Amino acid sequence: MVDHPALKSFAENRMSDFTRLIGLEFRHISKGECHLYLDIDQRHFNSTGRVHGGVVFTLLDSAMGAAAFSVLEPDEVTATVECKINYTRAVTGGTLDGRGKVVHAGTRTVVVDGEVWQDGVLVAKALGTFARI
Repeated sequence: MVDHPALKSFAENRMSDFTRLIGLEFRHISKGECHLYLDIDQRHFNSTGRVHGGVVFTLLDSAMGAAAFSVLEPDEVTATVECKINYTRAVTGGTLDGRGKVVHAGTRTVVVDGEVWQDGVLVAKALGTFARI
């Protein structure tokens, strides 16, 4: 679901080869907010049978980055400057819902809160800073 016409093109065209390879999909994007989802499959597991932390981080970074991008001026892009993540639950399958929400949009950076949920349970929590370029 896309609430703003200018973001429709973003949702349709901004997924990179990497995010497509991982399997991320847009669920919702509006100004200052983005929800992505990921259906877990065999390629996402580490050697201990759990979803690799980098997969969860990629979901978070992508959702938060899209939320940051949604508040930029048309001539700007963004890049992750810093991200702190806490993993709260191991994932062994199912679908993950990654959410990014802008908490502050400054003139040089955008601060975004991120969460990953699965079946109503928090999987990871993050706070990121994104440069306005």
